[in-house]
Amino acid sequence: MFYKDRIRQMQREGESKYRNFEGIVYPRGYRNANGAVQGASSETLDPNDRTWTVVVVNASSAASKTARIFGAEKDLTDASLDANVSITVSESTHLRLKTSLLFQAVRIVGLKMTVTAASQFSNVISFYDEQSTGALDKRLFAPLTYRAAQNTLTTQIDAPSFELLLKPTTYVEFTINASETVTFVFNIVEKVLLHNLLRNSPVLATSNRPAPTGLPQVDMPRGL
Repeated sequence: MFYKDRIRQMQREGESKYRNFEGIVYPRGYRNANGAVQGASSETLDPNDRTWTVVVVNASSAASKTARIFGAEKDLTDASLDANVSITVSESTHLRLKTSLLFQAVRIVGLKMTVTAASQFSNVISFYDEQSTGALDKRLFAPLTYRAAQNTLTTQIDAPSFELLLKPTTYVEFTINASETVTFVFNIVEKVLLHNLLRNSPVLATSNRPAPTGLPQVDMPRGL
């Protein structure tokens, strides 16, 4: 019995001091031996690295246009978009965002949408998943569904239950009215980290807190 206890003690001491060549501290319970107990099933996503703020502008004052965000496989460079439509990402660029989606899937839970004129909310948003084989999956999202009486801002909606799995084949299209600016804030809750395979670490990073909506009656229950 003493021998087994000593082995366990030595194992715990070794794990507590374990570092890989990049200085990463492995989670409690980590084992670097085939067939042994594995560590945590996921990493914790950095709370300052979990949002995309996507701004879509229609510079035309005469006509509505079709805007498309994401869609790495559909059009990586936005070359097929109307010249009056511009898409920027506050944290980086639309090209960098879409390029990152070529090798990592991301799950979005929670959406904040701000517009210039409330009439923009009447335009339904379409979500597509288009495969290279020709298969096409489509879903519709009606922003007006999330208009709430307690939100006094008529040009903003918060959809805490909104969920979207983003892949290279995923893209979002909607009609943007003339002289309109639409701002989306997407909250990332899961991200695939393929490089962790080389570290024998979890490939999934997850968020442990939802993004705030600004509505106390919504945020308080979600924060409990």
